[in-house]
Amino acid sequence: MRTSRIIEMIYLLLNNRQQKAQDIADHFGVSTKTIYRDVETLAEAGVPISMQQGIGGGIVLSDNYAINKTKLTVSEEVVLMKALDEIKKLPNAQLDYALKLLKQYFNEAATLWINTDDIALDFQDKFHKVKVAIIEKRVIEFDYFTNLKFIKYRVEPYELRLKGDVWNLLVRHIKTDCFEEVYVARMKDIDIKTKCFTRRELPVEFGKRYGGTINEIRFQVTELTDEILNRFPIENFEFKEDQIFLSLKVKAYEDVFVFQSFPELKYLKHI
Repeated sequence: MRTSRIIEMIYLLLNNRQQKAQDIADHFGVSTKTIYRDVETLAEAGVPISMQQGIGGGIVLSDNYAINKTKLTVSEEVVLMKALDEIKKLPNAQLDYALKLLKQYFNEAATLWINTDDIALDFQDKFHKVKVAIIEKRVIEFDYFTNLKFIKYRVEPYELRLKGDVWNLLVRHIKTDCFEEVYVARMKDIDIKTKCFTRRELPVEFGKRYGGTINEIRFQVTELTDEILNRFPIENFEFKEDQIFLSLKVKAYEDVFVFQSFPELKYLKHI
């Protein structure tokens, strides 16, 4: 119950950022001491939540804390909400896992989801600008080197994509309404504009990640470890009483033995 309560508490505070501890306690049918312990747990997990004393005080969730929808399409948001519902089914002993998983889906506004320390020094400035533009949904202009000359681009930046060791940026050209992947290395003089844009659904050729034959494999999870939870999508897990199952989609040329490095996964069958 505690895992579900803590996650629902976040939802309540997202709708009303400041609430009395007694009101939250009454909502769940527990004591205010229990709510205070839950708040301490969330704060220790990195959630910007606090307890304020006096008139007008109560449990307060920072205004900067929100579901990170900046890179989610409508269909991806549906998957996200399903995933969070699955987290609610975790037993009390898995509270730490639930909190870690929540941090994948919630963020403070304008938090950058890729650490630029992992990017080559010569790339960091332009990389940072592109990330900010994606997160804030801001139009950008830049000069792009192609056919031995620079061309002026004015686009909506959608997402950074790593292909091998090369960073690409998926953009929508404002004038032509066409999507294109451009190489970040070829961009220069990036200018973030004040004009914002609304994300559109990606065309099929840019939205899908793999177009080949796909197989589905089902495993029993004998031990729910951090490595397993950090590696596979939470919505692929199925929690049944004292058993946990994991279903995965794999490319046709991949074999079940690919997963032998995870002794916690017991192969059951191809679906």
